[in-house]
This record gives sequence, C-alpha cells and structure tokens, in this order.
Amino acid sequence: MHKLYILIISIVFFSCNNTKKSTKTSKQEIAPKENIIVKDNDVDNFIPDGYEVVFSGNESNKIKADLNTDGILDYVILIANGNKKEKYSNATSVKLAIFEGQKDGSFILKNETGNLTYSFIYTNPDVRVKVTDTNIISIKHQSMRHDYELKFRYQNSYEDYMLIGAEYNNYGNAAHVGAGNTSTNFIFGKRTSTIDGNKTSNLDKLLTPISEVNDDNIYDLISN
Repeated sequence: MHKLYILIISIVFFSCNNTKKSTKTSKQEIAPKENIIVKDNDVDNFIPDGYEVVFSGNESNKIKADLNTDGILDYVILIANGNKKEKYSNATSVKLAIFEGQKDGSFILKNETGNLTYSFIYTNPDVRVKVTDTNIISIKHQSMRHDYELKFRYQNSYEDYMLIGAEYNNYGNAAHVGAGNTSTNFIFGKRTSTIDGNKTSNLDKLLTPISEVNDDNIYDLISN
C-alpha cells in the first residue's frame, strides 16, 4: 500500500510538470497550415468578400519573389477589410499572407499573420510591405507617436516564416521624453535600445512563427 501511494504521488507530480508550456513555439510544435491551392491568375480570388489587397499610394502590397529560395517565385500579399479611401483606418482585420509557388504553376497558402490592425492607425506609410534581396519580408506601421518595422524570413530549420528582427522607434511626448529606438535581432537573441538610456539585452533565441504575430503580442515582442 505504501509503494502504491508513492507511485500515485509520482504520477501526479510528473503530470503537473508536463502541463507547463513555453510561451514560444518550437519547430516541432508548429501545426501545419491547411493547404489552399490556387493558380497564378487566381491568387486574388483567395481574398475573401469584404477584403482587398492593400495599396500604399498607387502601389499594391502584393509582391512576387522567391521567398523560400527553392527557385520558384512566391507571393506575399497584405489584405484588409478596410478600404483605400479611408486609408484602411477603418480596418478591423488585416493579414499578411504568403503563397508558395509550386512546380505545376499553382500556389499554396503557406502561412499568414494573426490580425495586424495596429498597422493601420493614423498614418499610411509610403511603403508598407517590401522584400529585400536577401528575401526578408518587412511590414511597416507608423502612428502619431511611434513606428515599427517587422522582419520575417523563411528559416529552413523551422520550415516556416519566422519573425527574425524588428525596429521600434518611439517619438516620445511633446518634449521628446521617452524618445528612442529599440532594435532586435531574434536570430542572435540581441536587443539594443536608446529609450531611457543605452542598453543591450539578451533574448531567447527560439523564433516566433509568423502565424503567432498579432495585435495582442506585437509590442511585447518588439519593445520590451
């Protein structure tokens, strides 16, 4: 009976310890995205009713590039349920979606962000989405008191698009108190900041997938 009691206590303790979950997502924990397959001419047909491809000035935020470096062109598209006339300030749902090109000419929806409506408050940047020569996808937000830029890239070790860097600029108050920059490199786990003094901090190197970046956590991810 005594041995049975010890065994039960051990099982309960082991189970409780296993209920703790990391706030980050590892490669093994990333759930596969349900495949949505479209032809090149039909990519726009994926966009649900009430949404549209976001424009910055006269430029569409729909970019074709080899994002995963497999030799086949892909698409990154920014969509919103607001409208261009309102400069998307009335948007309640915003997504950055990535379609990977296939050998047969079709495209598969690989992944997308969570809701990013904070990217549409107050100011319409001249360029919202861009892709660099090194296949870094960036999306920019600008408001009255700050701006930020998120940087995503396909990481082979995760087989997904991950948040690899960010720039956050706080303009401070009218007297510029609190003004400064916070720059983050998530791959190297380093953050430097000039807000309230110069400082450098080390971060967890476990990257965050694009699907987990949203309004609820964006400022915790890039500015704390």
